[in-house]
Amino acid sequence: MCGIVGFNWEDKDLIKRMSTILEHRGPDGFGYFTDKGISLGHRRLSIIDLSAAGKNPMTNEDETVQLIFNGEIYNFKELRSQLEKKGHRFSSHTDTEVILHGYEEWGENVVHKLNGEFAFALWDTNKKRLFLARDRLGIKPLYYYWNNGKLIFASEIKSILLEPSVPRKVNKTAAYHFLNRRYIPGEDTLFDGIKKLLPGHTLTLGNGKVVIKQFWDVPLPETKNGVGVIKETEELLRDSVGRRLIADVPVGVYLSGGIDSASIVALASQAKKEKGETDAVKTFSVGFNADSEVDELHKARIIANHFNTDHHEIVVEGNISKLLPKIIWHLDQPHGDPVVIPMFKLSELASKKVKVVLSGEGADEVFGGYVQYKTMLQAQKMKFIPSTLGKNVAQHLPVSVFDQLYDYPSSIGEKGKEKVLDFIEDLKQEGVAYQDLITITSKKDREELFTQKIVPQTESYFQPQRKPLLNRMLYYDTKTWLPNYVLYINDRMTMAHSIEGRVPFLDHRLVEYVSKLDAKWKINGVNKYLLRKAMAKTLPASVNNTKKHAFFMPLDKWYKDELKELAQELFTPSSVKNRGYFNYDQMQKIWNNYDSSKLIYGKQLFTMINFELWQRQFIDAEKIPLNNKTTISSLL
Repeated sequence: MCGIVGFNWEDKDLIKRMSTILEHRGPDGFGYFTDKGISLGHRRLSIIDLSAAGKNPMTNEDETVQLIFNGEIYNFKELRSQLEKKGHRFSSHTDTEVILHGYEEWGENVVHKLNGEFAFALWDTNKKRLFLARDRLGIKPLYYYWNNGKLIFASEIKSILLEPSVPRKVNKTAAYHFLNRRYIPGEDTLFDGIKKLLPGHTLTLGNGKVVIKQFWDVPLPETKNGVGVIKETEELLRDSVGRRLIADVPVGVYLSGGIDSASIVALASQAKKEKGETDAVKTFSVGFNADSEVDELHKARIIANHFNTDHHEIVVEGNISKLLPKIIWHLDQPHGDPVVIPMFKLSELASKKVKVVLSGEGADEVFGGYVQYKTMLQAQKMKFIPSTLGKNVAQHLPVSVFDQLYDYPSSIGEKGKEKVLDFIEDLKQEGVAYQDLITITSKKDREELFTQKIVPQTESYFQPQRKPLLNRMLYYDTKTWLPNYVLYINDRMTMAHSIEGRVPFLDHRLVEYVSKLDAKWKINGVNKYLLRKAMAKTLPASVNNTKKHAFFMPLDKWYKDELKELAQELFTPSSVKNRGYFNYDQMQKIWNNYDSSKLIYGKQLFTMINFELWQRQFIDAEKIPLNNKTTISSLL
């Protein structure tokens, strides 16, 4: 992993400053290239071939092509062999160089050859053309700003903001969608004018025009499953994990108590033994110093002991108010999930022992792991009931009945019940009903809490041709939630501590294979049915049969200890009115009625706090006092 930056004019001073602000993404080296019509910058995190030969920008023999690259290509050895047979000569042992020679051989079609995660920029001197590409699933980030003939791009938005002509202005439509979803779908960001290059897309700048093309999408389900599904899935998983263990630096695995990370630990342990490596897999877990029905650390220890890993743990004990500004700086945009806090601390721990970590992101979207899938499928049996009748009956039921629909360590409360009633009312509109399940606000919230009306987006990702319903939900989450929520956290929190995150479940070959299978392979009595079958001979039954549960967060404790005070400090009647997003009286109801709906109110409050801290840091650029003791500037 690295950091890349660039723009379509020559300015050595700016390219250096834009690169320097991304030093955390690549502390091992800095390089840049400028010429008439182009500036490229790179921060290097050395993983494969640690020598100076791996320095970026990397060029070909006649210096007609310049490349900056962030990511890893896991089939680089095979590609190198193919290219050498065609006469290409390599000057390094890096995976970066296969992109360079691959472009010479296959042009822009080189993206179809790559197995891995990547965001890269390539300048073709002869054609005076800039070519950007982002990997299929959006594992690596890439942002750009295009206005009045200026194109600026970078791995992180903070780098783009160093160009004075880029406005620090909030995209209000994106802001309301963030406050409703906790992430921003599509190509928009919270910064007006700054876009994401979508996963599986390329951007070409030539002759003063920007052309964006899609080069990959999740395949449509097929009616025929073929034979040997379980064996094929297991082999794809083994190969994916094995490839992601390749590095010239120490590698570890993030370990929770679930089947996803346990599968990676098991396969990594076996792969090391098969190679004759005697050192144990290094594993890392995070937990909290709070009472919980879900003890993540205890479950992780059981798995670590079973596979004899070199296990390390960290406990998050508070000081959340002091951590948040620093985390938001690394995120560039606020994130509504408090899991960013333990992930930040977990990455800090891992960085002391390894430079690469494997983790289980993507398994839920590929194999069907989220609780809302079963909820949605079960609810379809009630579609024949008139929505008004169903809602009228449901509203008289106690909250405890609705808690059975979810698998959370705490009750969904009255506010959660309010959202479920919205869901029942909208059942005949699949896309709308699904939004009711996954957003953190109810219809009533959107009418009373926000000053601007929000119309929840179903977008084109809820596609009718993807049958049955489960496959529509999986596709939707793969295109929206996965890159903008899940992978976003993984990239930013690992990069904050200069370590590389790798996600074996998102090898595109595995994603393509499973996506074509009948839905019965994904949820069949239990979630992740196929993953459980594929790992049955490798994992202990107690782990393989573990029920999916939400990652426990002591948000209630944080709220009482720190967040309520912080919220009341940040949100005054005048400050809320000046921002213009919220109704202050309704905000007060959140902290006054918190105990009645801790789960939903906690999510709403955390999201609003982060949104305000982000505005003060990135839009206002002010030094924020926290509890009259410290400021953001002293934390960064």
